Amino acid sequence: MSTYAELLQEYREKFDREIFPLLVSNQLIHKNTGRVYHSFQKRLDRIELQKNSIENKISLLKQHMSDGNKVEDFDKSQMFDLITMFAQSIMSYFEIYKSCLKFSLNFEKLEITKSQPGYNEMIDHLGDFKNNGVSVFHKAGLRTFFNVDLRNVLTNDSWWINNNFEFTYEEPDGTELSLSIGELYGELASINSIVLGFTENHQKNFDDESS
Repeated sequence: MSTYAELLQEYREKFDREIFPLLVSNQLIHKNTGRVYHSFQKRLDRIELQKNSIENKISLLKQHMSDGNKVEDFDKSQMFDLITMFAQSIMSYFEIYKSCLKFSLNFEKLEITKSQPGYNEMIDHLGDFKNNGVSVFHKAGLRTFFNVDLRNVLTNDSWWINNNFEFTYEEPDGTELSLSIGELYGELASINSIVLGFTENHQKNFDDESS
């Protein structure tokens, strides 16, 4: 399993290279809202505490398996707590990113008419945006990168833990999908990197404009 830092760096590099520059160059985000990010700090601090608990439980799980035991033989209450903390932390990052988009996106340019659009709607408008008739983003790829389906599952609380102790849910087409602890680790790192990438790049963009 890759370390969390390695996963975070991998996803962050992709966001910094492929997503944020297009938001700026196409003037899809406002440049004068960076100062509000301090309001997220207490929420981010709470998530960090949750991530510390996740790391501790993963260490216990690794020790359990290094002793020759199977995942399914790990303490069931510990595994339930671990998966639940993953779900809570991922959802918390999604909500922060939703807030970032709501106060930063150029609604007029994206033709968003609602004052309080949903997460899916904002991502879809980004995916539909064209510059001189050419799509700026690959819509399906953008929805995958911003993991719209997983957020819907967490928002609707429509997931469960299967007999193999995996986070499980149904995709829109009815396909059942299960995520292992390692895959949940990757999902957490992915949305964590997006929040960091957006807030830090946007703040830097604001600071550069102000200097």
